[in-house]
Amino acid sequence: MIGEWNPSATTTETEAVPTSNELRQLAAAADNPASAAEQLRNRAANWIRSSQSDWEQSLSDLADAELINIAFFYIRAEQTLSGFESGSNNPAIRIFRYLKSQGRKPEKDIVRKMKAETDNRFIPHGDALT
Repeated sequence: MIGEWNPSATTTETEAVPTSNELRQLAAAADNPASAAEQLRNRAANWIRSSQSDWEQSLSDLADAELINIAFFYIRAEQTLSGFESGSNNPAIRIFRYLKSQGRKPEKDIVRKMKAETDNRFIPHGDALT
């Protein structure tokens, strides 16, 4: 007999918001995104579609240095890993906006380094029209 599917009983990984621990793991893998565990990389690719408010919930417990490393993880992952193509939805932009809204805007040297490591023209400020 085939079981009955109940859509309200299931969730997808794209609905999940990253935990502080998961984000810290991404920060630790900032220099080499491919070194992160495969399951974490898959989840991280899904988080690209999360909203700014979802991200802000997850970011509030992290130090600025961790946030910058997470941004670098996504910048480097977009350049080197399949499934991380994100354009104006890159989580690095969400992190930059969060820091700016908190009055903790990253130093210009960090912003220059971010821009130097990507061909994504939206890094770090995002789409000017949104």
